[in-house]
Amino acid sequence: MAYFIYSPIHGEDFVNDVRSSVASVVGELKEAGECGPSFPLIVHATGGTTAIALELVERCKARGAVLVGFGEHNSFASALHTKAELEARGLPAVAFHCPSYRNCREELTKARRVANTASSLVGAKAVLIGVETAQARTLRERFGWSIKVVPLEEFEKLVDSSQGDREALALFGDERVAKIAAALSQYAAGADVVAIQCFPFLMKRRYTPCLSIAVLNSRGATVACEGDLASGFLMLMARGLAGSSGWIANVVKYTGAEGVFAHCTISLDMAKSWRVTTHFESGFPYGLAAELKERVYTVVSISPRLDRAALGRVEVIKSGNYLQDACRTQASVKFNRPVRLEAEAPANHHVFIPGDVVEEAGAVFKLLSIPAVLY
Repeated sequence: MAYFIYSPIHGEDFVNDVRSSVASVVGELKEAGECGPSFPLIVHATGGTTAIALELVERCKARGAVLVGFGEHNSFASALHTKAELEARGLPAVAFHCPSYRNCREELTKARRVANTASSLVGAKAVLIGVETAQARTLRERFGWSIKVVPLEEFEKLVDSSQGDREALALFGDERVAKIAAALSQYAAGADVVAIQCFPFLMKRRYTPCLSIAVLNSRGATVACEGDLASGFLMLMARGLAGSSGWIANVVKYTGAEGVFAHCTISLDMAKSWRVTTHFESGFPYGLAAELKERVYTVVSISPRLDRAALGRVEVIKSGNYLQDACRTQASVKFNRPVRLEAEAPANHHVFIPGDVVEEAGAVFKLLSIPAVLY
């Protein structure tokens, strides 16, 4: 969906031609009189449209805007003017440019993903299994999240009373894994993100939710481990930009431009191959040892209070289970430059998003007013 704005002085035939071209990429086009998402996608079909865009943003109390302009009929000139005016008013804006509206599929697609993803990160619904955290309070205060905190004991009762998830049972052959998957599915059905504080659970039950998380994420839910709602925030970003939950990974070590990351679970649809093993720290069942499917990823990390981020493109050098002293799914990657993670990383957890979406992720961070450094 996008807002399509124009000045009639540029002629009905031209405007209709642009409208048809844009609609073929972004779908539904709305008039400026209707209010919509937190970060509207505004397509400047012609010049003379800045006033319309500003009135739309102000009336709808939008948090910012994503703008698109073309090389014809002063369209891009108006988009840049709108961007400058919004920023002067303290609102974030990002602009996408196409030399011609006739050849703008890639940029329009990027713009739509950025607008939809940024909007999805405002007012999201989450379930936190465990205890209240400062992350949860930050997400409520800064981004209007609705977060239900479910005590671990309540989750355990649901696990014990659940009918096992059939897919999880067929994949792993363990009723415990299937019951956790079924319980998580119930919470995921009413939430955008579920985060489980898994270490208290595994220490009490002596088995992990790692395999259940891998199944849920592979079929479209977004489940974060270690109760990490900040990484859950980034996983929602991954869903919007790449259609994937992403992979939460610990930093293991780095030298120069090469780093090693690892974790004991990964969404099954991100794995080229996988096998079940034990959990690293505890030795309990189970952990997942997998090879990553893609060669190129965008890594993103965000601070616990979601006030700074880092992102960059990496290429996988090696992945699988080849280190004895790290979590079971491991990946050695190469950054675009030498890094100093002890100084640059805003947190330990990094989320791997399939493909190169650095530009789009950076635009989302800008819209959300989260300063980001580029690895």
